[in-house]
Amino acid sequence: MKKVLLTIIDGFGYREEKKGNAVIAANPENIINLWKEYPHTTLEASGEAVGLPAGQMGNSEVGHLNIGAGRVVDQPLMQINHAIEDGSFFKNKVLLDIINHCKENNSALHLFGLLSDGGVHSHINHFFAMLDLCKKENFHNVYVHAFLDGRDTLPDVALKFLDELNDKLNELGFGKLADISGRYYSMDRERMWNVTKKYYDLLVHGDGPKIDSYKDYIEDSYKQNIMDEFIVPAKLIDDGSLKENDGMVMLNFRPDRITQTFTALTNKDFKEFPRVDFKNVKLVTMMTPEHTVIATPAFPPMHLTNTLGEYAASIGLKILRIAEASKYPHVTYFFDGGEEKDIPNTDKIIVPRKDVATYDMYPAMSAYEVTDKLIEVMDKYDLIILNFANCDMVGHTGKFDKVVEAVKAVNENVGRLYEASKEKGFTMFVTADHGNSEIMEDDKGDVITAHTTSPVPFIITDHNIKEIKTGKLGDIAPTILKYMDIEKPDEMTGNNLI
Repeated sequence: MKKVLLTIIDGFGYREEKKGNAVIAANPENIINLWKEYPHTTLEASGEAVGLPAGQMGNSEVGHLNIGAGRVVDQPLMQINHAIEDGSFFKNKVLLDIINHCKENNSALHLFGLLSDGGVHSHINHFFAMLDLCKKENFHNVYVHAFLDGRDTLPDVALKFLDELNDKLNELGFGKLADISGRYYSMDRERMWNVTKKYYDLLVHGDGPKIDSYKDYIEDSYKQNIMDEFIVPAKLIDDGSLKENDGMVMLNFRPDRITQTFTALTNKDFKEFPRVDFKNVKLVTMMTPEHTVIATPAFPPMHLTNTLGEYAASIGLKILRIAEASKYPHVTYFFDGGEEKDIPNTDKIIVPRKDVATYDMYPAMSAYEVTDKLIEVMDKYDLIILNFANCDMVGHTGKFDKVVEAVKAVNENVGRLYEASKEKGFTMFVTADHGNSEIMEDDKGDVITAHTTSPVPFIITDHNIKEIKTGKLGDIAPTILKYMDIEKPDEMTGNNLI
C-alpha cells in the first residue's frame, strides 16, 4: 500500500504578486522545487468552498475541518447567521433559559466575545442579535465584556467596533460596556496561565486599570505601539464583575480560544491559579466547548462521520497526527470533525511550544523539533497528518522580516521531510489550510495580520500522476484515498482530483 504524509503548511497561500508577499521574499527553494518537479494545482480555501459566506477568509479550524471531512462543511458562522435570519435564534431555548435564569435570580447577564467582523471566532452581528433578544424578553441587566481583535482584522480597528456597540446600547437604552481586553489575554490557548489570570482577575476581582474612556485608553495604547490584540485588560465600571447567580453567554463560536478563560470560570477542578467558586453561575456557549468548560451549547454539535482519520483507521491503517502545541487541536479535534474522538490505530504527538510571548521572537517555533520527532517515528505509520504552524502564527504578528524567517524555517523542514519520505517510501501531499503570509500589507502599505482569501498550493510528490485538477480543501481526503487505492466512504462528497 502507498504511504502518505499530508503536510499542512498553516497560513501559506498562493499569490504571484511580490508586494507584501513574505513567501516570495523568503524564496523557499525546497517548496518551489517540489512545485516545479511534481504535479501541482491550487485549491480554494475560503468562502463557500469551505462552508463560509462568499468572500469570507478561511481559517485554521475551517481548513482542517474541511480537509479532514473530505466534504464542504457548513460552518458555525453560517449556522448562527441562518438562525438570526430565519428568527429561530430568538426562540432558541438555551438562550431563553439563560435569560430566565437571570430574571429568576434578579441577577446580571454577561455577554462575552471577540468584538469584530473577522468571522473566524465570532461576529459583531451576533452581539447585536443577543442584545435584541434581551430587548424582546424585556431583560435589561446586561454587561458586555469586549475582546479586541487586531488579528483577524486590521491591527487598529477596535474603536470602530466599540463605537458600533456603543451606538447599539444607546439605541436600546440598556446594557453597559463593563471592560475591554485584547484577545491576547482573554483568548490565550498556549497555556500561558499568567496571561489568562490577568483577564480573570479583572473580570472576577476587578483588579486592573479603571478607565473613563475606551477611546483615550486605546489611543494611548497605540502611542506605545500596543495594538488591539495586546490591549491590557481594563474596566470602565466598578459593578461589572461576575457575581453569584449571574448568567454568561460566550458569543465566540469557535471553542479552542475560549477554553482557558472559561475553564477557570466554570470548572471546580481548575488548578492553574486560584479561582472563585461562584454559586449558581451558568454559562451558555454558541457551540459545544471542550470538555473542561462547564456550559450548555445553544446550537447542536456537528456529527461528521467517516472523516479521513476515522475512516482510514477503521480499515486498519496506522495513523499519526503531529503538530506543535498551537496547532495540535487542528490535526486532532478539528480534523476529526470538531469532536474529541478516541480513534483506534492512531497515535498523537504534541510538540511543546517555545517559551516566548509572541512568535516573532522565535519564528522557527518548534518546526525543527516536529520534524526531528516525525523522522524518528514515521516508519511505523501508513498515513501521517502534519501541521507546520509558523507561517500563520508569525504571520499574525505582522512583522514582515520575521514572517520571512518563518517561511524559511518551514521550507528547510519540508526539504528534510522530502528526503526522509523518499527514503522511507512516503508520498508527500503538500498543501495549506488558508492564506496569511503571502499578503502582509494592503495597497496603502499598512500591515495586514489577518488571514486572506488566497487559494493554497497542492503538490503530490509522485511523477506517475500526470495532472491534478483544481478544487477545494474538501477534495484532499478523497484524493488521498484514491491514491492509496481505497474507496472513499459515501459521506465524503468531495472529489478525487487525480
